[in-house]
Amino acid sequence: MKKRILVAFLVLLAVSPLVAKSFGYGLGMYGHSDLQDVGAFSSGVELSFVYQPWLLPFGNPSVHSKGAMGSDMQGSLTFPYVELGISVDLFRTIKHPFNRFANNIVAYSPAVSVAYHIDGEGPSHLLSVGFSPFKLSQKDFWYEFFALYVAMDIETGAVDSWGVNLVRYTYIFK
Repeated sequence: MKKRILVAFLVLLAVSPLVAKSFGYGLGMYGHSDLQDVGAFSSGVELSFVYQPWLLPFGNPSVHSKGAMGSDMQGSLTFPYVELGISVDLFRTIKHPFNRFANNIVAYSPAVSVAYHIDGEGPSHLLSVGFSPFKLSQKDFWYEFFALYVAMDIETGAVDSWGVNLVRYTYIFK
């Protein structure tokens, strides 16, 4: 199953620059806590790749992959998770109070996401559900603040870990 998902994702990445309307990469800062191991917490940077085939006003989908690298409570280097999933912007509007914080007009587009989440040290079959309440979009950039996620074990249904992306900047190629 993992091999099929990885092959499909690699094919998508190889073909997407040829047909993509929007392909991009992002960099963010995360915090991640493992509920199965009390006190297991890590923080660091997250690298992501995004493919957004359309720009719809409602229900706009995008495919993403993310990988995190940081340090744990003991200061050791850790790779807490890798994700492959889909994100959907719930709606897009330019009439919102966040425009006063930007020089240019930005669209407010909160998003929800679902991803196959591979934990670096825990169970291998996790489903990640996320919510990005403060996502601002421009033509070439996304800015996300305080995006939360919860990773659940698919087999047992128990919550395995949770985390927050404090800030994520995504640059979109045209």
